Amino acid sequence: MKKITTGVLALVLSSSVALAQAQQKKSDTVRTQDIEGVVVTALGIKREKKALGYSTQTVDAADLTKSPTNNFTSNLSGKVSGLQVKSVSNFGGSVDIVLRGYKSITGNNQPLFVIDGVPMINANNNTSAQSLQGRPGYDFGNTISDINPNDIEELNVLKGAAATALYGSRAQNGAIIITTKKGKKGKNIGIEFNSSVSVAAINKETFPTYQKQYGQGYGYYYGPDEDSQFAEYNGMPMAPTTEDASYGAAFDPNLMVYQYGAFIPGSPTYDKATPWVAAKNDPSKFFQKGVNYNNGISFAKGGEAGSFRLSFNNQNGSDIMPNTSLNKNTITGNASYKLMDNLNATIGATYVTQNVKGRNSTGYSGNLISGFRQWWPVNVDVKDQQYFYANSGNNYTWNIAGPNNLTPAYWNNPYFQVYENAVFDTRERFAGNFSLSYDVTKNLNLLARVGTDGYTQRMEDRKAVGSIPELMGFGLTTVEQPSGFAVMQIQQRETNYDFIANYKKDFDNGLNLNALLGTNLNVINFYSNSQSTSGGLYVPGLYSLANSYSTPPKALTIDNTKKIAGIFAQASLGYQGTYYLEGTVRRDQSSGLPINNNVYWYYSGSASIVFSNWSFLKGGVMNFGKLRASYAEVGGDTTADQLRNQYLTSTSFGDLPMVYYNLSQRNPDLRPQRSKQTELGLNAQFFKNRLGFDVAWFRNDAFDQILALPVSYGTGVATKIQNAGNLRTDGWELALNITPLKSDNFRWDVNVNWSNPQTKVTEIAPGNENITLGSFQGGVTINASLNDLYGTIKGTDYVYTNGQKTVGANGRYLISSSTNNVIGNMQADWFGGIINKFSYKDFQLSFQIDWRKGGDIFSLDQYYGLSTGIYPETAGLNDLGNPVRNPISQGGGVILPGVKADGSVNDIRVSGQNYGLYGYRYSPASTFVYDASFVKLREVAISYSLPSKYLTNTFFKGLTFSAIGNNLWIIHKNLPYADPEAALSSGNVQGYQSGVMPTTRVFSFSIKANF
Repeated sequence: MKKITTGVLALVLSSSVALAQAQQKKSDTVRTQDIEGVVVTALGIKREKKALGYSTQTVDAADLTKSPTNNFTSNLSGKVSGLQVKSVSNFGGSVDIVLRGYKSITGNNQPLFVIDGVPMINANNNTSAQSLQGRPGYDFGNTISDINPNDIEELNVLKGAAATALYGSRAQNGAIIITTKKGKKGKNIGIEFNSSVSVAAINKETFPTYQKQYGQGYGYYYGPDEDSQFAEYNGMPMAPTTEDASYGAAFDPNLMVYQYGAFIPGSPTYDKATPWVAAKNDPSKFFQKGVNYNNGISFAKGGEAGSFRLSFNNQNGSDIMPNTSLNKNTITGNASYKLMDNLNATIGATYVTQNVKGRNSTGYSGNLISGFRQWWPVNVDVKDQQYFYANSGNNYTWNIAGPNNLTPAYWNNPYFQVYENAVFDTRERFAGNFSLSYDVTKNLNLLARVGTDGYTQRMEDRKAVGSIPELMGFGLTTVEQPSGFAVMQIQQRETNYDFIANYKKDFDNGLNLNALLGTNLNVINFYSNSQSTSGGLYVPGLYSLANSYSTPPKALTIDNTKKIAGIFAQASLGYQGTYYLEGTVRRDQSSGLPINNNVYWYYSGSASIVFSNWSFLKGGVMNFGKLRASYAEVGGDTTADQLRNQYLTSTSFGDLPMVYYNLSQRNPDLRPQRSKQTELGLNAQFFKNRLGFDVAWFRNDAFDQILALPVSYGTGVATKIQNAGNLRTDGWELALNITPLKSDNFRWDVNVNWSNPQTKVTEIAPGNENITLGSFQGGVTINASLNDLYGTIKGTDYVYTNGQKTVGANGRYLISSSTNNVIGNMQADWFGGIINKFSYKDFQLSFQIDWRKGGDIFSLDQYYGLSTGIYPETAGLNDLGNPVRNPISQGGGVILPGVKADGSVNDIRVSGQNYGLYGYRYSPASTFVYDASFVKLREVAISYSLPSKYLTNTFFKGLTFSAIGNNLWIIHKNLPYADPEAALSSGNVQGYQSGVMPTTRVFSFSIKANF
């Protein structure tokens, strides 16, 4: 693969240079040569890009709307250097976005989204048990997914702290600046209509392939004796229905066996023995085609006095899992009006409603996908399960406790699970802004703006009577629950008040000045209320807190407010369009910090030289060149409620109220956290913008972080919040643009993005050398370890002799007693993407390939699934050419590669009859850590725009038809049976998989019409 991709790139580069001059034509207009242009920067201020001393990158709005999706941010993947975008494959799920590495050890690392100058909330309200422990939970998606991509005019990524310093600490991870479409001048109202339908089907490369040789059971591990792997019923063999593995007896079509269906009332095989064979329908047949409809319309008009635009978009679809639906409605409007010659008013608002049913469970325990991947008997036909549920409505499962006890042993019927235990959530969101812009003089402008963004989200979790009891609790309970109902409501709002004075002046000597002075007040309100039943439901099917069998736990309520008051200034000097200097300063005062230490400052400085303006460089093949440098120091606060200790209420003991002390000690002496960022960059364009690059080196040090660090239990708490730690990120970015071919009717453009940010933990605190970010099943942890890359994966490892895996006297591997071994790291070595665009007359074709090199991922699916014998690797032939699962006396078993303790080559054959030969029972966690590299054909799109001559006598102004394919082909990956990008959710804890959803191939067809 390396040779192929290198060759392609070399061909593209050489063809660009060879053909560039030959194909320069008069059609290369001034616009074509407009190298940098104008971009929207912090606070919504438009700037000449050539004047900026920091890195930005713009994404065409068409690239965001080309592929219909539940979350438009997934379409940013591979399009921006330094921006790592990972969609985690859950239904309506989140997208993890990290820009230039990690800045916070335990805090938020997502960039700030800003729309029309107003910061937006991008929260994911999953539980810590789901994201930090891999326990049952749901991925409710990022709230930024509420944005309708068809409303976006331009998206600009501000990468470094110097670019985002004016936004304060909220943008220390970078910022994504979105400008929405506005009304344009015209005689009539412009109408735009968009409609698409998408069909999704699972990519079977990301779902198990099942062995077909052996059926239900754990071998002789639970067997009655050494002669049989079956129980007995009516004098005939009976499948061990309580055993959720495929390490049982070898299939034999002539052997008649009583299986699960023989004991289910209404089953076609009731009270019948059936042939002992692999099922016709494995769990891949559980999934359906997901269908999504997306329809939108907008009305816009502009004139001398003002403009307006109003849009409506509806998204309605289902997922690949049964009984799922997502319905979203978005109304967006904006208007501007010139009240006076020098006074302009603008207003904008967005209202979103979203209703989702049937999000897939994630993690371990209760997640039916983990059953498919880890604990599945391959003789079970998934269509039988559908028939049993459809005809009875009961939880009749393959995993019955016995012939006379039809309750599930460990696993629900998958159809009962998705229809009876569905989760429901709704979200209602409103965002709005209003501003007045007053031109005091031609050089001085005053802007007053207020912007607000907020949502209310309600999440309901239902557990039907008849389900497998939740051993780890349900809702607010921590003990076994046979059924239940849990509800959580979250309200969050952020409001910003800005006043900005902007001064611009061009002097006669070629000097120009841009300066601003402003103030900002940021108010963040957060409220949540969680409640649940206890002891189960009293009346089956009635999902209400009042239907609790026992007294419900006390509601868990959080209600806090944080305010940040800031003042800021910026000055930019330019000389003759060639030399630029810029500096910013900001002072913030936060209510989240102690009164005597709640003020912190930001500083940034940048410089750039457009050296292509030097006379001795003019007239050559280079038509633009810029060298830039920037440095910034920024401060930060923390979330509300980190200063004072508190007591929390619990369920009363009779009439006696119960309270308990917080487990994490607050700290009234916190200091602001700090960050230092440096960037050097070079941008050059050649052959009238036919060949160019933008390369940057950056370094970030984030120190004095506010962390909850472990302390002695003798203090009465587990952790204490304190200032400590440093994360250092170094990396390079490259953006490359090439136009190898261009003529009057044909054009080929290539864009390449590449980056290699690496974040290392260089300091924690005296006495602390590790912070556990997540602790998971299998004894695996994700960590911030001193002097290691952030996101270190730790667990058990092999015992090595002279670098070789060591076996014991029984021929099985020796496993380390410690779980503190470094066995991997979640960070990629590098990642990037290449986009090819072809246009011929009215046809456009594009395709995108994404790469990720390096990084690791632990698979709990392989950890358990290889042990339980569901995968083909567990049922193959050994070195003697015999089935591995045969008794050793019949030539079975294997000799594990490695050495004995004395260093001699292992020659001890071990049995493969019982479950666990290849899985967790006899192997360390490091066995199941895989290289997370991949190469993907991310997107292919073809479109046709009807020529205007065919629309002359119609009411159409434009008509375009498109066909798009997403995630069509994983060209290369090392992780078996899953997508390396699939994960529990967004957030800091990556590099771990458990029961992940299969990736889908999505085919979309769309039409866009302008009237």
